[in-house]
Amino acid sequence: MDDAKATSGESGRSYKRLFLNTLTFAIGSFGSKLLVLILVPLYTSSLTPGEYGTVDLITQTANLLIPIFTLTVSEAALRFGLDARELSSRREVYTLCLRILTVGLFALLLVMPAISMLGYLEGYAPLLYIYVWTSSLRQLNMTFVRAVEKVRLFALDGVLCTLTMLLLNILLLPGLKLGILGYLLAIILSDALSSVFLFFAGGLYRFVGLKIDRGQLRPMLKYCVPMIPATVLWLVTSVSDHFMVTYFYGEEQNGILVVAYKIPMILTTVFTMFSQAWNMSAISENSSSERERLYTDIFSMSCSFMFILAAGILLFIKPVLWLWVDGEYFIAYKYAPILTVATVFTCFNVFLGSVYIAQKKTKHTFYTSLAAGLSNIVLNLLLIPRFGIFGAATATLISYLGAFLYRLIDTRRLIRFDYSRPRLIISTLLILIMSVIVALDFSAGLRYGLLAALFLAVAAVNIGELIRVALIVAPERIKNRLKPLGRLISRQGGLEDKNGRA
Repeated sequence: MDDAKATSGESGRSYKRLFLNTLTFAIGSFGSKLLVLILVPLYTSSLTPGEYGTVDLITQTANLLIPIFTLTVSEAALRFGLDARELSSRREVYTLCLRILTVGLFALLLVMPAISMLGYLEGYAPLLYIYVWTSSLRQLNMTFVRAVEKVRLFALDGVLCTLTMLLLNILLLPGLKLGILGYLLAIILSDALSSVFLFFAGGLYRFVGLKIDRGQLRPMLKYCVPMIPATVLWLVTSVSDHFMVTYFYGEEQNGILVVAYKIPMILTTVFTMFSQAWNMSAISENSSSERERLYTDIFSMSCSFMFILAAGILLFIKPVLWLWVDGEYFIAYKYAPILTVATVFTCFNVFLGSVYIAQKKTKHTFYTSLAAGLSNIVLNLLLIPRFGIFGAATATLISYLGAFLYRLIDTRRLIRFDYSRPRLIISTLLILIMSVIVALDFSAGLRYGLLAALFLAVAAVNIGELIRVALIVAPERIKNRLKPLGRLISRQGGLEDKNGRA
């Protein structure tokens, strides 16, 4: 009995630590992620669809270059930084990461003349290089601050970076009317200021050494190098549709696609806050006796929450876009629903990827990313010429769904967590039906009546799981009040996993 109590106490502490870390990361991330959504009206009023499509291609190019030329070193900074407990060990990790970053970005400088030949980069290649530098350095510093568990500083930096980004955008776009140049400068300057702030406020200068430990270099490279193609292929899955839509239909149609992607960003914004904390928990709890139970509970809770949130977004997509963007962008409502469903599975893939991170099985990340990337490219080539933006959105959904199914099977070979298959299937079908209804044009009253009914169905299927997990982290007084409600919803839902959990 004492062992059971100890196990329960250990489990409760794990959940509460995860909850507190998620709350802290939410403070740091929410402002910056929300800002991206808030700035959409400013961007759509300051940039034409063609200009918006061009800046998207530039930033997507930077996102592809960063993992290639930095060797995804920020991922190693988190994994090995969390393992390192002494100052000397942390200095070895951070110094190695800085060296790898510097060498990689110098190599990028050598190939920039070739990259600058891309038509949409005309006049912007130097800014692209600086963008990659500042973004890479900020990623490393943010990750290492998390690795040394200075999560409050991480949160403060997120708030300050949000304010800086907001002020710079207002100054450079509607103020100085710099267009594409202003858009890029705002990101570069905010990333640079954030990097400097983290370096000094986080005391990262204490982790800079003159010597490198070659014995540490090999395992770090073994960990992060397989993640280069994996990260690139995963990015290809998300950006190839932008490049192909531009190729077949031009920058203006890509501008519409960019806006269509902004609605699902609500999902990724919320999930990113959680996943940053979860990755730390997955690593620290990797040898815990409660590992399988923790994964079961958190995966089930994450799925239920994301399904309900996605259904809520689908319910309000059209009115939100009508209020949010200029009229020439409103057509994005036809494509945002299917991208919202695709984003749900993107988030699930990120969660399952934490299994590979915790187990140091990054080769598995590569295999799933390769399958998703190749299938996305093939589907884009088949569907975009015929169906345009809708074809791109459909290709993205199929690719992410396929990657999720593969990862779900593969990760359960490494950590035997449970999940409710009926709940997963029913919830997926319900939000797919909602996405089709949103995209079709018919009576508004009938449309919103159907959407509201489907939203309630999604909530009914998933709410019991949220209450069950909430009971684990809630204070005893609240637990006692919620338990009868949780049992009632679980019995009515009837969607239990094989261990009897709703």
